[in-house]
Amino acid sequence: MSMLRDIDIWFADHVFVFHQEHRRYALSLVRQMEEAEELVQEAYARLFALEKWAAIASPHGFTMRIIRNLAIERFRRADVVRIDQGAALLSLEIADQDPTPDVVAMDRSELNHIARVMQDMPPRMREALYLRRIEGLPPALVAEKMNISVSTVETHLVRALRLLVERRNQADGSKAEQSSQCESRGRLEQV
Repeated sequence: MSMLRDIDIWFADHVFVFHQEHRRYALSLVRQMEEAEELVQEAYARLFALEKWAAIASPHGFTMRIIRNLAIERFRRADVVRIDQGAALLSLEIADQDPTPDVVAMDRSELNHIARVMQDMPPRMREALYLRRIEGLPPALVAEKMNISVSTVETHLVRALRLLVERRNQADGSKAEQSSQCESRGRLEQV
């Protein structure tokens, strides 16, 4: 009995076979072996986070693009950048500011997850969340449309957002960190 998942087999056959090339490319961008290996591992983690990984037409090219984009992100966020690193990254052709394919795929995956969670919600909770967060209606108008009080709308919204956060944490396979719990509470309080 094999313990390998389909994504593990796909990854080994289509991505990991180019591991040395990925490392060399990352090293050419950041010039430090440890940082290069971090870029490659982060790129691999992003691949594993994708829901529709099997639909990637060119996994090797896609991985190289992720590595490049991660290097550019690090370069932009760095307080101090070595001159040779800056030159390597500046020599890259910087494409438009549109989201990269990996970001689009991850965002779509997140949106699909939210839609599934919303389908599982009680109908009134789902309706309140839809009217308030998707349609952008103020709480008073949501209450009027649903023929309920504003406080009931707020109760539905708080429960719906808690459910979304809980399901997302379950999907991630880990409990939320303290900082994300604080952010979630802050967002819930703004409702």
